[in-house]
Amino acid sequence: MAILKSEFITFYNEEVKYDGNNEIREKKKKLKEDFKSKFPTKFKEKYEEDIKVSDIRFIDQGSYNINTTINHTDTAFDIDVATIINLDINKYNNVLEIKQLVRDALKNTNREPKIKEPCVTVKYTKAGEEKYHIDFPIYASHEGKLYLARGKESDKEEDIKWEIADPEGLSEYFKKDHLQIEGLNLDEEEKKKRKQKRRIIRYIKWWKAEKYGTSRRDHSIPPSIALTILVCEHFESAKIDDEYNDLNALYKTVKNIAGELFEKTFDEDDEEIISLKECKLPKDPGSDCFFKIRNSYSYIKTFYTRWTTFESNLKKAVEEDDERTAGEIVAKMFGDKFPLPEVDEVNSEDSFAK
Repeated sequence: MAILKSEFITFYNEEVKYDGNNEIREKKKKLKEDFKSKFPTKFKEKYEEDIKVSDIRFIDQGSYNINTTINHTDTAFDIDVATIINLDINKYNNVLEIKQLVRDALKNTNREPKIKEPCVTVKYTKAGEEKYHIDFPIYASHEGKLYLARGKESDKEEDIKWEIADPEGLSEYFKKDHLQIEGLNLDEEEKKKRKQKRRIIRYIKWWKAEKYGTSRRDHSIPPSIALTILVCEHFESAKIDDEYNDLNALYKTVKNIAGELFEKTFDEDDEEIISLKECKLPKDPGSDCFFKIRNSYSYIKTFYTRWTTFESNLKKAVEEDDERTAGEIVAKMFGDKFPLPEVDEVNSEDSFAK
């Protein structure tokens, strides 16, 4: 059985893990300052009513908030800043107008924010390549509940709306229920399990970047939030010789997810049909995270094929006795950033006495 302990530690610490940097922190701070400075004025110009700075607050959400962001060169960093505004959604029911005001408040001579379906986004590029983007999902705080501004200019009228949401509850779910370590009364074993779970999420997101990094169709890509939820719900820790082993935990978790996520049936012509089960948000609005992939059966089939291949290759790596061979199998999934063990000369075929 392969272990690859030091290889996974090196891979995680030197390649996979991302903890943020000062540049992004400064950009995020500046954007929030600009928004608070400009949005009330633009709102006043549009509606002739006041929005106070105290009516606006921000919370971090997404992978950056729960420490599962990866440092993959084919994946632009995605920073989510939930922007919560005290608004009467009945009075200000034109969601697109609100998002346009948000876009204009974030805009300057060097920034050209874009309205996307779930947010307003600001991209930062270098030499023509996107380095990272900061997303501003817009929420209206109304009668004790939050509502997400959904829709973009090209959407159908019925798709542009305020949708009930619970971003704070979702962050609590990920952090307190599954991933948070600091500030909770956890025993040492639970802390180690949670650290391993966080690593497994990052490995799977790295795999996604390797397999879908060149895709130009967003609808074909399994969303990271779905993969994170699936790991949280189906994670299985693993130890070898009383030490936590990431290769085995990754294999067991991927296998568990495959068993829960896909269903194979056959039609009357004995043709295989793959069904993708729902992965619902654990908080409002409880929507299916895979709703975009369902637009095409080919997207589902590709996801199934890639995921089950991921599972079978992990199984081969786990069952392989030679560490070098196991490392080469893993490197086919994770790319050349995964470090390979030295060749075991004692057990290599060429070293046998003639």
